[in-house]
Amino acid sequence: MTSKRLMIRDAVAANYVYYQSRHRTPGCKITHMVGVPMIALSIILLPFHPRRAIQMNIVGWILQLIGHYVFEKNKPVFLEMRDPIVMLSAMRFTFAEWKRLLQGKKL
Repeated sequence: MTSKRLMIRDAVAANYVYYQSRHRTPGCKITHMVGVPMIALSIILLPFHPRRAIQMNIVGWILQLIGHYVFEKNKPVFLEMRDPIVMLSAMRFTFAEWKRLLQGKKL
């Protein structure tokens, strides 16, 4: 593996660890488990149903903000870092939390 790939892999791993540390409460996890997929799906839906996509995107972001400001009492990582890797961390985190929930584990 090239040194550039190793640096990118390490940056993604470090970002994910930090992302997890900012999402600890069940309320924040639940709002993200719904909001993050809504944001991702809104991007896919945009060319086909622009109005619906915009509505989904807005609701998804509102859920993110509720998760952080109401439950977690912190600022969203995306607003702190402004790094596209954060979106990868968000998707990975969401899938991991859904997997935990479907396996009957506690959030």
